Amino acid sequence: MRIPGRTGGIAIAFCAALLLLAAAGPAGICAAGAPAKPGTQIDRHIPALQDSTDLGPAIYSFNERYKYDLMPADSALYGTPDQFRILYPNEYWNDRLGKITNEDGSLAWLTSQDMLALARMFDLTGERWYLDWLGKYAEGTMQARDDIAGKKDQEGRLDPGWGSTRYGNQERRIYLVHSGLIVEATLEYVIRARKVEGIDSKSLDKLVERCRETLIYHDYQLDPGSPPGETAYLSGREEPDRKDTWQPYNRQNLLGRDFYLLYKLTGDESYRTRSEKLYTFFKHHIELTPSDAYVWEYEPIRFAKGPIQVASCDDISHATYTIEPVIAAARENFVFQQTDIQRLANTFTKYIYVGDGVFQTSMGCRVNFTPREMDRLYAWLPVSEADPRVYWLLHRFYLHNVAKPVPLAIAYFAIFRPKGMAGIDTRVK
Repeated sequence: MRIPGRTGGIAIAFCAALLLLAAAGPAGICAAGAPAKPGTQIDRHIPALQDSTDLGPAIYSFNERYKYDLMPADSALYGTPDQFRILYPNEYWNDRLGKITNEDGSLAWLTSQDMLALARMFDLTGERWYLDWLGKYAEGTMQARDDIAGKKDQEGRLDPGWGSTRYGNQERRIYLVHSGLIVEATLEYVIRARKVEGIDSKSLDKLVERCRETLIYHDYQLDPGSPPGETAYLSGREEPDRKDTWQPYNRQNLLGRDFYLLYKLTGDESYRTRSEKLYTFFKHHIELTPSDAYVWEYEPIRFAKGPIQVASCDDISHATYTIEPVIAAARENFVFQQTDIQRLANTFTKYIYVGDGVFQTSMGCRVNFTPREMDRLYAWLPVSEADPRVYWLLHRFYLHNVAKPVPLAIAYFAIFRPKGMAGIDTRVK
């Protein structure tokens, strides 16, 4: 199936880019990729203002890979609780429960995201089935922690984290980002389980304490020279060759979310303060563009001086781990507000979606298409609460290109579906 309006999409989008380049004039063309002078209206992050030799190949590569030709048997079922239960029944969860491991990083990058999907689906449906499976995974996850499982790191320590030998020359190391992802999913379980009758409170308290142990373990990576009112983590011994560099934003923000959840569960104000300082660090390192959108780099530059001018934007995949904690904070007006979600939605509609059903995989400083970074495209769905267009653009893309969305993608489609379609143009254009 070809969606109306996609025929000739390469030529249309490419020509549109050239027209915009021409309209920008010599200043717009010469300024591609460079900061605009104060007071000008040139938005250096709009893809069409970049070198057109980047835009054409990116659109071509996207269209070669994604044909919009998948026709689901029942499109009304797509992105619903029913689809979730059909694609991911008891057998799926039971089979993987006995295979929990972070040796290859899968507990952090895959299983933790499945756990978040169970949490979101429980919120949406109230069905105990989701919470029960989430609880089993939370307990199984903790049993796999290195100090409990008896797995020593490369220096012979039994650390309170989930080591991996996939990275770092096959040496067993505990990575900040892995801890952030796994602890988040576990604490999200406890937040919900404490409100449900029949779940042992002592077992929940133990999970919280063990999550706290993991988070505090990483205190050795805190930068004593963090900017006033902010907190930042260094790479430390997990990446010895860059031990004195700041961790990327996605890793820092995950810890910001974890400490906020820990505060909610314990009432300890020190955890709230830690969360606030981590979020503030990110807030002070993002750039607000003339299009009222946010852009940021993959990682901050330590000791950088002057106003933030993003030169190399993050990719759309790593960026999702950065924004999800921010959106959660914004919903509670903690450091961030609803306007920040709107600006993230603008990032998507102005810099990631380039029209005619095409998405590019750099946030905006340049035009790029890297297929593997499309795997997390669904994780931009939370910004659709500020702009429903994001939802329908992603729904159409997934409906016609992805036969079996991952559990968290289904959960997001089910949760963020706009209440009504009135006034929303759902066509790809």
